Amino acid sequence: MQPAWGSPSIAWAICTVARSGSTWLSQLVASTHRLGYPDEYLLHWQYWRQCLGLSETLSRDAYLDCLVQQRVTPNSVFAIKGSYVELTPFFELFPNAPCVWLRRENKIEQAVSWHRAHDLGQWTDASPPASAHSLDLAVERSLSFFDEIVRREALWQDFFVSRQIDPLVLTYEGVCHDSLAAVRRIAVHLGLDAWSIDRVYSPLNVVRTSASQEVCKRLEAVLRARGNERA
Repeated sequence: MQPAWGSPSIAWAICTVARSGSTWLSQLVASTHRLGYPDEYLLHWQYWRQCLGLSETLSRDAYLDCLVQQRVTPNSVFAIKGSYVELTPFFELFPNAPCVWLRRENKIEQAVSWHRAHDLGQWTDASPPASAHSLDLAVERSLSFFDEIVRREALWQDFFVSRQIDPLVLTYEGVCHDSLAAVRRIAVHLGLDAWSIDRVYSPLNVVRTSASQEVCKRLEAVLRARGNERA
């Protein structure tokens, strides 16, 4: 599949695993109106096809071709985010697309966050929670999410090596520390003017509870014990 006439001047991707802060980073990026409007356009692509007013008979490949022309910034930049499996069609269309690999240093917190979001269906929170949500956080279940994070990050690592791609690596913790600097680094990676970006914004809030922190501590102990067994 080849890009159609009228394709964006730059098409790039945020490569990620669940609960790494990609929705937050995407909103920070989109707030500049210069680096694209990244979203998970290929996760529920039929939904986005409807949002763009496209025909229900349009195939995924035809939808993607329309998408990269319609969801661009005024300076013709397109951005997308997603998992390794989700972004496969995008990289077939743009095999040399610049990549930003967003990771999370604390994978224990990431695993518990994924457990919580998956079982509650609370993937984002744009306003302070009115009350704490009850959830039976189980260490064993969080452990399964931890192992899945490791597996999916390995897929990205293999992809970058096989394609000889040198991604810009950002961490959730680093974006938390200085979100403006993180977005400016993306601009530099894309060959765009970074210093004209003077502010970024997202309405999202951190979703964290004392219960999840307690499970993090217990999961850390389980992983430490597993590491000792394998040593």
